[in-house]
Amino acid sequence: MLKGINDISFLSAFKMIFSGIAISIATPNRMGEFAGRVLYLPSGTRLQGTACTVIGNFSQLIITCLAGSIALVMERHDQHIRIAQKGMEEVQYLLLWLSPLAMVFFLLLYFKAGPIFNKVMSFRLLQRLGNGLSEMKSVSNPVLLRVLLLSGFRFFLFILQYWLLFDIAGTGIDFRDAFVAVSIMLLWLAIIPTFSFLELGLRWEFAILLMASLTSNTLGIAISVTAVWFINLILPAAVGAIVLFFYRQR
Repeated sequence: MLKGINDISFLSAFKMIFSGIAISIATPNRMGEFAGRVLYLPSGTRLQGTACTVIGNFSQLIITCLAGSIALVMERHDQHIRIAQKGMEEVQYLLLWLSPLAMVFFLLLYFKAGPIFNKVMSFRLLQRLGNGLSEMKSVSNPVLLRVLLLSGFRFFLFILQYWLLFDIAGTGIDFRDAFVAVSIMLLWLAIIPTFSFLELGLRWEFAILLMASLTSNTLGIAISVTAVWFINLILPAAVGAIVLFFYRQR
């Protein structure tokens, strides 16, 4: 998405992503991620870089809604997962209908962002801001589609990580059930505002709640969830913190 706005090297992109993770860990639902990413952009293009981050995160939210919707339909049909918590069946049923509607709405916003942007920025008070974001109008649908496909591939890697770790931990959970349970868990996490460094406890609770009927090995579930959280968040955040340290020393 940054091509045409600012050509950056792979190393700069690497630094941007990891710095963003480092900063996002202390903000609700990782909303501060853009702050770390735009540090490495020229000051004149930081607004566009922020917009690109928002679009990329929005793309991931669409995929999370899509996978969550598929998982909820699969679970409704097969009833593999039995959640003992009172009231959760009603919550699941509500999400079964709301998730596809939200996904369709988000897709319309995602691919029609240009016309919507033009209308919003036509207000006089926002025109100055609009000038700084003018390049975002030119993000084409093929580019947005590629970003969406990359987000889907990223989500698949998350599912694969969970399934492999469940297998290593000896939980006996197959790929199908891992996909359903983890997709629903990630949908719940996308809805509930939380801080990344406090998210682990919530992940434990959700994972055990969803998978208690699939395996008695709750320790294996907790270890697997912790490993995925560490690999995808804590380790990159630590690398990002080192990158930010050297950035400040310049």
